[in-house]
Order: sequence, then C-alpha cells, then structure tokens
Amino acid sequence: MKFQFVNVTAGVTLALASGLASAHDIYIWPSYFTVNSEKAVDVPVQITASHTTYRPDFAMPSEGVKVFAADGKQVRRIGSFYQGARFSTFDLGVEGEGTYALEYHRGPNYHSRYKIGKRDTEKRIRGNKSHAKAHAPKGARDLETASYTTIAMSYVTNKAPTNEVLKAKNKGFEVLPITHPSDYVTGEDLTVSLLFNGKPVANQDVVIEREAPQYSENPKALELKSDKDGLVNFNFAKGGRYMLKVNHKIDSTDPEADVEITRVYYAFEVIFE
Repeated sequence: MKFQFVNVTAGVTLALASGLASAHDIYIWPSYFTVNSEKAVDVPVQITASHTTYRPDFAMPSEGVKVFAADGKQVRRIGSFYQGARFSTFDLGVEGEGTYALEYHRGPNYHSRYKIGKRDTEKRIRGNKSHAKAHAPKGARDLETASYTTIAMSYVTNKAPTNEVLKAKNKGFEVLPITHPSDYVTGEDLTVSLLFNGKPVANQDVVIEREAPQYSENPKALELKSDKDGLVNFNFAKGGRYMLKVNHKIDSTDPEADVEITRVYYAFEVIFE
C-alpha cells in the first residue's frame, strides 16, 4: 500500500469532522498499553475531547465509558471516576492475563445546517430535522441534518495477549485490529479491518497521527484508504503513541437525519525495535 503523508493542520481535523467545525475528537488511552503483572494491578486511563492527539483539552463524563475484560464480557464497575477541567480519569483494574478493551461512546447527536438570504449564508443549528424545521427562520432552505456517533477505543494487554475483545460485533461501523495491538513494533506491517454490519468497507479514508505534533517543526499525518477487503495496512519507522481516525458516512435510515456519521478514534502505541 502506498502511504501519503500530509501536514497536520486544523484543515485535517476539520475534514474529518465532515462539516461539524465545532466538534472535538474524543480520545481514550491507558497510561500503559501493556503490563506484565502476576498480581492484580491498576492502570490509569484518560479520556478527553481535543483537537490535538494525546493533548487533553475538555473532560468527558463517565456515562460513555465501556470496559471489556479479557473474556469479552463488559465490566460493570470501573471504580472511582474523576472528571477534571481538561480530562477525566479512572483506574482500570487488571486482574488476570489477557487483553482488555477500553471504549468511550457518545451520541448519536444531531446537527443541522441550512442556507438563508440572497448570499446563501450557511447557518447551523443543533438538533434533529424536526427541531431544525421548527426553529429555523422563515426563508431557510436546503436543510440538511446529520447524526453523529463517536467511538474512542484502545486496548490494554497483561502478559499473554488474547483475542476475545477483538471479535467483530457485526453491528454498525467497526475498526478491528487484525495485528494484535500488543504486537505493534517499528518496521512491521500492521493491519486493521473496517466493517459495517459485518461487511468490509472499501475505499474508506483513514488518517493516522503521531503524538505531540506541537513539538515538531513540520508534523505529518499518514493518509490511507482501505482496500477492497476493508483492510488498512501501515508501518512506522518511529516508535511512540499514535491515533487512527476514521469518519464513516452513509445515507440515514433515521427520518430525523439525512446522513449518519460514525467517527472512530483508535489510540495505540508502537514499540521501537
């Protein structure tokens, strides 16, 4: 697969937002992506909404947190949750070997836009199509409504990796690691799969950003597309933390929206070897 690097700018972020300029990315990531403990251990987890990869900006409430243990079952109690000004955090209790999944879900939220006036000035309004029709001014036209669902995700592996949390749910849009997240190392080909209702999503745009772009003179993002089988392949010469971003858009079956957009943010680390 041919890689294309592009400058990391606000333009990249806004393009991923598909017109929702006020939207922030939502990230969830652990302090340690891999641990090696015979005993139960706590792994701090951070959640934030931000425009800069791995840089906390706005805290998120606890309602969207989902944790799945190595057996694939959802963990119902995650312990104390602290919501600060810039980020939220909780301790993930790792009690045995295997791979845990961390997820944060938000939405669906509705956003509408319309044109008005002789100059076709575009205006935006939060709410579904019915709400927008009721609150848009007289003369508004070309009303379009989108529903947005956001999923942030990452993984923690203790000792031997397992695959239960990597299995497809075959519902909605999914980003699934094919290469196990604990095996991400420099110089190796890494693969993820894109699915919608269990079927491959071909020709889907994907962006991968490396952490701390603010410390680079000319930070670059990796632009990719999924192949005919819904697979995305990539490799890195530099170790560090990365964020994979995908915006999946389809025509809506919801009468309150014209399109449905699922935004996925996958946090992972690549070990230097």
